[in-house]
Amino acid sequence: MSTSTAQEPGGQPRTVNLSIGGMTCASCVARVEKKLNKLDGVSASVNLATESARITAPSAVSVDDLLAAVARAGYTGALLDAASPNEPATTASASSTSGPPTPGSDNGGRSAKGAGDRATSSTAAAAPTPAGGTPVTPPGAAGSTTGTAGTSPRSASGRGAPTLGASHMERAADLRLRLIYCLILSVPIMAISMVPALQMPGWQWMVALMALPVAVWGAWPFHKAAFRALRHGAFTMDTLVSLGVIAATGWSLWALVLGGAGHIGMRMSMELLPRSQGHAAHMYFESAAWVTTFLLAGRYAEARAKYRSGDALRALLELGAKEVTRVVLTSPSGSRDAVDVLDEDGAPRAEATRTEERISVEDLAAGDLFLVRPGEKVAADGVVVEGRSAVDASLLTGESVPTEVEAGQAVTGATVNTSGVLLVRATAVGEGTTLARIGRMVTAAQAGKAPVQRLADRISGVFVPIVLALSAATLAGWLLTGHSPQAAFTAAVAVLVIACPCALGLATPTALLVGSGRAAQLGVVIKGPEVLESTRALDTMVMDKTGTVTQGRMSLEVEACREVGAGAGSAAGLAPLGEEALRLAGAAESASEHPVAAAITVAARERLGELPAPADFSNHEGRGVSATVEGRRVAVGRPGWLAGEMGAEVPEAVRSAVEEAQDSGATAVVLAVGGAGETASAETGAPDKADATDSASDDAGDAAPDTQPLKAMAVLVVRDTVRPSSRAAVAALRELGIRPVLLTGDNARAAEHVAAQVGIDADDVRAEVLPADKRDVVADLQAQGAVVGMVGDGVNDAAALAQAGTQGLGFAMGSGADVAIEAADITLVRTDLDAAVAAVRVSRATLRIIRQNLFWAFAYNVAAIPLAAAGLLNPMIAGAAMAASSVIVVSNSLRLRRAG
Repeated sequence: MSTSTAQEPGGQPRTVNLSIGGMTCASCVARVEKKLNKLDGVSASVNLATESARITAPSAVSVDDLLAAVARAGYTGALLDAASPNEPATTASASSTSGPPTPGSDNGGRSAKGAGDRATSSTAAAAPTPAGGTPVTPPGAAGSTTGTAGTSPRSASGRGAPTLGASHMERAADLRLRLIYCLILSVPIMAISMVPALQMPGWQWMVALMALPVAVWGAWPFHKAAFRALRHGAFTMDTLVSLGVIAATGWSLWALVLGGAGHIGMRMSMELLPRSQGHAAHMYFESAAWVTTFLLAGRYAEARAKYRSGDALRALLELGAKEVTRVVLTSPSGSRDAVDVLDEDGAPRAEATRTEERISVEDLAAGDLFLVRPGEKVAADGVVVEGRSAVDASLLTGESVPTEVEAGQAVTGATVNTSGVLLVRATAVGEGTTLARIGRMVTAAQAGKAPVQRLADRISGVFVPIVLALSAATLAGWLLTGHSPQAAFTAAVAVLVIACPCALGLATPTALLVGSGRAAQLGVVIKGPEVLESTRALDTMVMDKTGTVTQGRMSLEVEACREVGAGAGSAAGLAPLGEEALRLAGAAESASEHPVAAAITVAARERLGELPAPADFSNHEGRGVSATVEGRRVAVGRPGWLAGEMGAEVPEAVRSAVEEAQDSGATAVVLAVGGAGETASAETGAPDKADATDSASDDAGDAAPDTQPLKAMAVLVVRDTVRPSSRAAVAALRELGIRPVLLTGDNARAAEHVAAQVGIDADDVRAEVLPADKRDVVADLQAQGAVVGMVGDGVNDAAALAQAGTQGLGFAMGSGADVAIEAADITLVRTDLDAAVAAVRVSRATLRIIRQNLFWAFAYNVAAIPLAAAGLLNPMIAGAAMAASSVIVVSNSLRLRRAG
C-alpha cells in the first residue's frame, strides 16, 4: 500500500494503523509512543499485545514520517491501513457521479442496514452495473474495487496482509527452538554445579563450554533488543535481562580464569541463598543458564498466550465466506445491462438466462447477484432478490434463533443460510460490510489504552533507569558494609533480573485483547478501552422503548383479541378469537401495506396457512379497509368509521373492549362482516338460534355483497410486543446495581403497560418525550448525579447517546441507524436488551482483570526488589520468578474468555 493511500485531502486528521516489530515490554511501548507523539499534530497509542500502533495524524505528516519515527525509536514498522475516522471504507462518492440509478443496485441497497447503505450509494452508483455481472468500472477507477472497499473483511490491508497474531506464532517458534536447546544444556549445568559427586576433574571447564551457547545464542533475543535500544540511547526491560546474563557469565569467566575457580579438582556446592563459598570465587554459570532458560520459557508461554488471547477477534474476522457463487444474467438479446435483465422491483426477468461462476469473495462487487445454498455463508451484506429461508446469525451476533428472510429483506455477510436457496444482490462488500466494520471497531478498541494503564506506562518509562541505579546502589552498599565482592555482585545481579517489569507491559493489553474479543463473540462491540472505566460507575440505564425494549414491529396479540358471542350486549358476551374471524380479517388486510394490517395478516397466515384472495378491496386511509372475501362483505377498521360510514352494528361491549385495549397502549380495530351476527351465534353453539342461523345464511347467500348488513364480529388487538429477553435483562441490570429507566414518545398508558411487563417501576417511566427532548432527559438524570447508560437505535436517539457518553455510556443497537451507532460508545450487534447486560458484565470483568494484573505486577516488584537487594535471592531463582510473573498475568487475562 502506497503512502498516498493514507493521505486525506484538506488537511483533515486521519487514522493510520502500523504494525510495530521488536517490542518486548512496556518501556518499548513508551519509547515508540514518545517518538511518534513528538511529530506535530500526531497522537499515538501503541499496544504491546497486538504489536500495533493506532495513530491520528494530519495529512501533512506522511506515513514515511511515521515509519521513520518508529525506526528512530529502534523498532521496525509497517503500514496496516489508513483511513479517515469518518470514512470507514474508502469508496467513490455517490454525489460526484452522474447517471441514472440501475435497478437492483442503488435502490435495493436502501434496505440494507449499517455500512451497507453507504457502500451501496457509493459503489453501486459509481457506474452502471450489469445485473449479476462485474460492474462497469469507469476509466481511472480501477482501484475502487480492489482497494480498500474491495479488500477482504479478514484484513484491512488487503489479501496479502499477515494474519492476526502471525508474528506471535513466528516468535513462539523461534523461542521454542532456543528453549529446547537451552533446556538440554541447562539441566546438566545445574546438576553438575549442584551435586559435588558429579564434579569430575575439570568439570568447571565443561560447564563453561555448555553455558556459553546458552548465554550467547539462547539469550540473543534479549541481547539484540538491548543493543538496539542502547544504540538509540534508550533502556528497556531487555537491558536488565541482558545485563544480568552478561554480568553473571562475565563474573564466572573471570572466576574460572583469574579467580582460582579453574583449578583442577576444585569442588563447589550450589546454595539458594547467595554467599561466598570457600576460598575460590563462586561461579554463576548455572544462574546465567537458568535465567536465560526461564525467561525463554516465559517469553514462549507469553507469545503463545498472546496468540490465544486474539482467538475471539481472529475468529470474528475469519467468519466471512472465502468463495461465492456469482450469478450473471443475460437477456435473450445477449445484453447484461440491468435494464434488460431486471424488472422494476429489481428481480431477474423470467426470460433472462442465468450463468453461475465460482469466484473469490474479494472479486465480488456491490450490485452483483450471488447464490447462497443451504449450509453456505452469505458472502456479503445484501438484499434477498429471490427465495425464502432462515438465516443463522449466531456466529456474528450470538442470536441463537435463525431469522426468516424473504425477497426484499436485508441479509448480513457471514451469516449462515440454513434451509432454502437465496438469490442475493450485494449492497456492501469488503471493508463496507457489517463484519468488516465490527472488526475495525474491535481492533480500534484493542489498540487504545484504559486510563488505568497510562499510569503503568508512565512508571515503566522511568523504571529501567531506576532499577539500574538500584542495582548499582546495591553493589556499592554491600561493598561499603564490608562484604565480599562476590556477595555484592550476586545481590546486584539478582536486582537486575528480578526487577524486569514485563508483567506491567502485559497487564492491560492482554486483558483488553481477550475482553474485547469475548464481547464481540457475545454480539457487543466496545468502541474504546476508556469505556471500561465508565461501566464501573454506571448506576442508571435509560432504555428507549420502541425497538429496544420492544421488537419495534407490530404483532397481533391473539390472547387479547375478542369475538362477539351470544350476549354481545355486555363484556361477558365476548369470547376468545376464533379461526373464522381471524381468516376473514387476515384476508381483507392482506392487500394493505399498513403495519396494523401486516400484523393481522402475518398472524393469520402463521396460524391458518393460505388465506383467500380479497376482491373489491378499498383502502380507506386512516380509517380501515373493506373487501369481499368468498362472497362476504368484510370491513376492518376503527369502530367509529364502521358505525358511521359503513353502517355497521357495533355493540357497546365491542366499544368497551376497544377502549380497554387502547388504555393499555395497544392499537385495536374491529372486524365487521356481512351476516356475521348469525354466523357468530352458530359458532358459539347457541341452541335457540340454530334455525335462525340457517335462514340468515340462505338470505346472505342470495344477497349481493355490498348490500349485506355489517355486524361487528371481533376486536383485534395489535401492539409492539416486548422482546422475550427484556424482562430478564431488566432483572439482571438490577442485580448489577443499575436502575432501569424507560424512555418513550408514546403515551403514558402504553409506556406504563410495557414497563409493568418488563419490571420497571412506574416512577422510572419517562413518557411522551419528543425526539428532541430525549437528550434533555439524559442530561437531567446526569445533573442529579447519575452515571447514565443510554440504549437506543434510531436517528432520534443519537443526541441522547452522545449526551450519555459525557458522563456514562451510549449503547446503540446494531440494527439501528448509522448515526446512532457512530454516536454510541458500545454497539450491540445482537438486537436484544440482554446484550447490554453482557456488555456491562464483560466490561466490568475486563476492568477487574486489568486491576488484578496491575496489582500483582506492582506487588511482585515491590516485594522482590528488597529481597534481592538484601542478598536473599539467587539470580537463578529471581529469573524464574520474573518469568512466572508474566505468564501469570497473561493466564489471568485468559480467564475473560468465559466472561459474560
